[in-house]
Amino acid sequence: MNKRSFNLRVRKSPLLKGRLKAPPSKSYTIRALICAGLDAKARIINPLLAEDTRAAIRALKHLGARIKPAKNSLLVRGFSGFPSLKGVRLNAGESGTLLRMVLPVIALGKGKFVLNGKGTLLKRTNKPIAQALLSLGVEIKGSDSDFRLPIIIDAKGKIPGGRVKVSGSLSSQTISSLLNIAPLAQGDTKIIAEGEVVSRPYIDITIDVLRQAGIKIVRQGYGKFFVKSGQRINFKKDVVIHGDYSSAAFLIAASCLVKSDVTITDLVKDSQGDRRIIHILNAMGAKIKHIHNEVSIKGPFELKGIEVDCRDTPDLVPILTVVACFAFGETRIFNIGHLAHKESNRILAPAGELKKLGAKISAGSDSLVIKQSALKAGVVSGCNDHRIAMALSVAGLAAGGLTVTGAECINKSYPHFIADMRSLGAKFIR
Repeated sequence: MNKRSFNLRVRKSPLLKGRLKAPPSKSYTIRALICAGLDAKARIINPLLAEDTRAAIRALKHLGARIKPAKNSLLVRGFSGFPSLKGVRLNAGESGTLLRMVLPVIALGKGKFVLNGKGTLLKRTNKPIAQALLSLGVEIKGSDSDFRLPIIIDAKGKIPGGRVKVSGSLSSQTISSLLNIAPLAQGDTKIIAEGEVVSRPYIDITIDVLRQAGIKIVRQGYGKFFVKSGQRINFKKDVVIHGDYSSAAFLIAASCLVKSDVTITDLVKDSQGDRRIIHILNAMGAKIKHIHNEVSIKGPFELKGIEVDCRDTPDLVPILTVVACFAFGETRIFNIGHLAHKESNRILAPAGELKKLGAKISAGSDSLVIKQSALKAGVVSGCNDHRIAMALSVAGLAAGGLTVTGAECINKSYPHFIADMRSLGAKFIR
């Protein structure tokens, strides 16, 4: 994969037309890798191979899992519930999901483990997951009181289980990460979420993967989860990864803004919260069809501004912010305070870049208000954030004359984005 920095020039595109398969789900791929890597023999079919998932593969291999590529699949043999190496240095790259998912896994090993990362991940707080692990008796230290990287765990080879309170106000990943290792704890585990839990569908994805692995979880909504210890992870069937709505959202939105006849396949109706992109865009005036596993768009559509609650769909905010610039009236996107702690500040960053192009946007601590704007040509930054870079490139398709600097960050989740858009007729120039 080419990690060299590059700028993406985008010209106005008169027509998007074609049929393509959605990229595989990043969320499902990472969760399947973690689950199988813990204690299973599994074949993962159609995995996403991008920077974040490759970082997960490297980390799990360092902990003793065997992962081999095969035809459109990964063959995984886990490390029987306990990392086999006695102390090791790991790097999560820039993947916040991997970071939080792997910390409880490390705690199952023996010895001193050092977990580091790079880029914006070094600035992000890891306090919720660290506090949860401390309450379970895990010896964990960060570089400061917010448990920023590097993190050191002095692992004792066990997690006792029991009752653990967690905060889900910044991310649902703490709950997901504890659910993954709860079957391997010494005792039964009861997870209690305090306060409002954000990004809730990602918990559903975690539970979906664990269910495929034969793990039973008793839950009360998103507030309480009970997992019996002693359960063995056992995938009786191959794990098939289907299309990623978070990534497909850029293709769908682009097809709503310019003349188009586009069909995107392999978008099954699973636990992904970002399936809501279709509902949201249709509420704005689009006429997107989702029949069986295919999404069809024949744009452009006359869109109107609406109010959108994105508490559970944070990854949609950058592209919805772009779409709102082309929608009649005013759009308000709210319940997004937790987006300040992503790869970038996903409230201020997209607003700031779009303002350079003449967008009428006001950003608050928990919301964005966007008015229909006549976007002009210009140069914007990808903000080292894959979703912002892709969203801005979609703006360029409709407005024209746009250059996105630092576009290499797209490789984090959707390395074939530029090629896929070009196959539909997008005027992308590297």
